[in-house]
Amino acid sequence: MLLFVAAIALLILIHELGHFLVAKMLGVEIEEFGIGFPPRLVTLFEWKGTRYTLNWIPLGGFVRPKGEGTPEQPDALRQSPPPVRIAVLLAGPLMNFLAAVILLASIYHAEGIPDTTRVLIAEVAAGSPAEQAGLRPGDILLRLNDQPIHTLGDIPPIIQSHLGETLSVEVERQGQRLTFQVYARPNPPEGQGAMGVGLTYPTLSATPATALRYGAQGTYEFTRLLLTIPARMVQGENTGLQLLGYRGMYEMYQQSRSADQAEAQPSNTLFFFFQISLSLGLLNLMPIPALDGGRILMALGEWITRRQLPQRVETGLNFIGFVLVMGLLILINLKEWLP
Repeated sequence: MLLFVAAIALLILIHELGHFLVAKMLGVEIEEFGIGFPPRLVTLFEWKGTRYTLNWIPLGGFVRPKGEGTPEQPDALRQSPPPVRIAVLLAGPLMNFLAAVILLASIYHAEGIPDTTRVLIAEVAAGSPAEQAGLRPGDILLRLNDQPIHTLGDIPPIIQSHLGETLSVEVERQGQRLTFQVYARPNPPEGQGAMGVGLTYPTLSATPATALRYGAQGTYEFTRLLLTIPARMVQGENTGLQLLGYRGMYEMYQQSRSADQAEAQPSNTLFFFFQISLSLGLLNLMPIPALDGGRILMALGEWITRRQLPQRVETGLNFIGFVLVMGLLILINLKEWLP
């Protein structure tokens, strides 16, 4: 539980750090950078006009720009030019995306990059036709009934068209090419395929630079997939999307940890936090007042029209957005706890 809470808090703190760093770079005055949420425990130090504090509720952090309570001040964030405000607001989600890239890259660096041009026999079921024929875990599958195999998708059509028959299986083992005759069972035991093998892609070792490239590419692909979900839901497609509260997230975290302990590596837990970081970035970009996305939208409107919303209107919109978001969070969490 402690690691789960600490990791979630760190991802929130990273988000706030993005706002803080870009604000400082662009000359926006920051009164306070807080680790955790108030009430304040202690002021750690003050530097260049910013108070750095440690607070009692250890669930992330916050940035308090100068003039937050009096936004009419000339040096308040609200009085900064729209491009400056947009950059500061955008920096938080971008830091979450960067954290997601690094988390995914660390998985690739530890486990390698999947080689999707070859197919590896990862498992051979005990007593299966594959075991009886002599196939072993670690064999590279080259040909099936004289048809070349390059991807996992090449295999099912061949097997399905030869159920109840003996297939010629050519593999590479320690640099040698070997051929085996394997029976394709029409009714295999539950959890086993026709031949009784588990297949995957072999992995190639990755340098840090290569892992980062694949991490960025994977983050982009995952983001694109998430962004298609609303349209697919409108079309009536079952996307498998679940809105999780803290209990649901913790259960997913426990499942990831259990899988990692069984496999003696941390990739499932890292991938879980990759999804959380990416979700934090995307959720904060939603065009809802009180969230970064809603405030960016207001700043864009001001930039285009050259007219700023009255302070009273902006405050009201942000309050409504805050109530809606908090209400949704409460409902999601209540749904997980109530029978």
